Amino acid sequence: MQDTVFRPAFGTRPDRIVGRDAEIGAFVDGLADRVGARDRATLFLGQRGMGKTALLLDVEERARALDFVPVRVTASETMLEEIIETAQIEGETFLGRDRHRLAGLSANAFGFGVRLTFEQSVREAYGFRVKLSLLLDRLAEVGLGVLLLVDEVRSTSPEMRALATTYQHLVGEEKNIAIAMAGLPAAISSVLDDEVLTFLNRARQVRLGPVPVPEVEAYYAEVFERLSLTVHPRELRSVAHATRGFPYLLQLVGHYLLLYERDGAIDGEVAAAAVESALEDLEETVFRPALAPLSPKDRQFLDAMAEDEGPSRVDAIRERMGVSSRYVQTYRRRLIDAGVINPVGRGTLDIAIPYLRDYLRDEL
Repeated sequence: MQDTVFRPAFGTRPDRIVGRDAEIGAFVDGLADRVGARDRATLFLGQRGMGKTALLLDVEERARALDFVPVRVTASETMLEEIIETAQIEGETFLGRDRHRLAGLSANAFGFGVRLTFEQSVREAYGFRVKLSLLLDRLAEVGLGVLLLVDEVRSTSPEMRALATTYQHLVGEEKNIAIAMAGLPAAISSVLDDEVLTFLNRARQVRLGPVPVPEVEAYYAEVFERLSLTVHPRELRSVAHATRGFPYLLQLVGHYLLLYERDGAIDGEVAAAAVESALEDLEETVFRPALAPLSPKDRQFLDAMAEDEGPSRVDAIRERMGVSSRYVQTYRRRLIDAGVINPVGRGTLDIAIPYLRDYLRDEL
């Protein structure tokens, strides 16, 4: 069967975002709230495969319905220019679909030629902050705001500082703007520690972990019914639990189930083959990229944790490594910031990425 539902590729929007209703709802409610509301500035933090980019894509679509022009960029050296250009292009698209709004634009707004095109003098004389402010004012004439969506935030670059300070000033001026950013926990941590960017600490921080397995099972059941596929409840429960609530794995397993189904049915053999193929893909696309930046000592810490069947006591890790408590705390913090492990109780840690423990054991 051709798979038109599951999209197991990074940077794509799946058929549905499963298990994130509360996170999405809070941000969308913020868009409907007053300018400067806390939920209008949100940071989505999570390890690879937790669905950060998918969330941004979903929020982008919802924002359009709330009269926000979505401006989605990837954090980079050129993102400020891209924000201005994308705001103009997306804004023009909005106006092109609504003749009433198009007619509502003033004919001679300061700095503009045709609609959202800057006059040459503005293009040459002004920088990012002024241009974005002018665009916000221009769009506000017809009741539109701007939503900035910044993916793969990873450093405290001059561009990040310029974006953060500009956003802060525009909110202070009560411009209709909002921002959603996404990145790995370690990358966002470095951004939040920057003195210039401390206002982001007041933004809502959403740490994305696994989604509830029952919601995965319910979603699979709905999809298979929609596609007229027969599946026994036992297999349905099995494949849902195999995802361990990992959004990317949900997409991978679902993709292989549709690829391997036979004569409109998913039996135990198909389910087992789909899970096996999905886990093989997981090694290449998640495990290896997540482990590559880690130092040998980081890996030693993880290997010590992998000896346990579940969460590890910090004291047990220290004894296995033969190091001091201060040493353990240093690497504990490094791996938490990297999104590879999570604190799950006083003096207790667990590996954050599903199936990574099994992979580490095989690598030993």
